[in-house]
Amino acid sequence: GGGVDGLRAIAQAGWQAEDHALNLNGVTTLIANREIVNKEIPIGNLRWVISHIPEFPKELADRANAMGIGVLVGWGPLRTGTNVGPPYRMLMNHPIKKGYHSDGGDITLINPWLNFYTIITGQNLAGQPILGEQNLTRQETLWLATAANKWFIWEDDIGSIEVGNHGDLVVLDRDYFTVPD
Repeated sequence: GGGVDGLRAIAQAGWQAEDHALNLNGVTTLIANREIVNKEIPIGNLRWVISHIPEFPKELADRANAMGIGVLVGWGPLRTGTNVGPPYRMLMNHPIKKGYHSDGGDITLINPWLNFYTIITGQNLAGQPILGEQNLTRQETLWLATAANKWFIWEDDIGSIEVGNHGDLVVLDRDYFTVPD
């Protein structure tokens, strides 16, 4: 990336920016650089995004939210260790814009069902707990992967069934809410 100068140019052009953070140091630097630019050129209406955020304390969520930055999460059903995913529960309770993506943090596409398993159960694919108390319900995970994403793609009339929205339809061969984990 272009650091602060690159972000400044993106803000001056009025473009959306997205970066990926793979650790706490990286996301802290991304937030700090955006704060520098935001003081000069407000970015709040540009819908800037930081993806992955495996480590993302509430303080950073507060700072990002104050600038109008959103976060995309989806992390690591293959990861080992504990508390290695995004703080899903904290984010669900936070006003920051958040959504789901299936880029797995290793810059590889991950089957969303595998990510959903981890988000919902808090376990990696070996059945080891990795999210601590940060897992979500099936309903919350579904919202994160559907309606929550409309902000990120500038399509405010999709993602939920309501008057005035465009609709997409997915037909699954089993009931999402009752199939075994």
